Amino acid sequence: MTVRILLVDDEPSLASVMELYLRKFIEDFEIVPALNGRDAVEKVKELMDLGTPPDLTLMDLRMPAMDGIECTKVLAEMGLSNIHILSAYVDAELLTEAQSVGAKGVLKKSEGFKANAIKVAEMVRVIRQPNSVA
Repeated sequence: MTVRILLVDDEPSLASVMELYLRKFIEDFEIVPALNGRDAVEKVKELMDLGTPPDLTLMDLRMPAMDGIECTKVLAEMGLSNIHILSAYVDAELLTEAQSVGAKGVLKKSEGFKANAIKVAEMVRVIRQPNSVA
């Protein structure tokens, strides 16, 4: 089962670097990059029309066009439930707000690509075992 990961971040190289690290820990996944919240919403609409919505979303908080809080809210309203914040900004108030609109958890960019790839790989393993308790 190919797991589709929507990575929403205004830094274009983040998706390719994250993909390189993830390949060390898991197989059979696809990264769908979006450069801001508005782009993410459009990509999710397209994926849903194809019947292939993202299984997991990694969301930056501070982006142009639509920030991560607003985008998380919109994606949650569209039916996505596995949204995790991936941000360099760990302000408690922002993170609480993100969780109140639908984010399930937080990954800190400051922990590095390898540590975050290991965490994402574990999330993917849980997704692939639908009968397990997440």
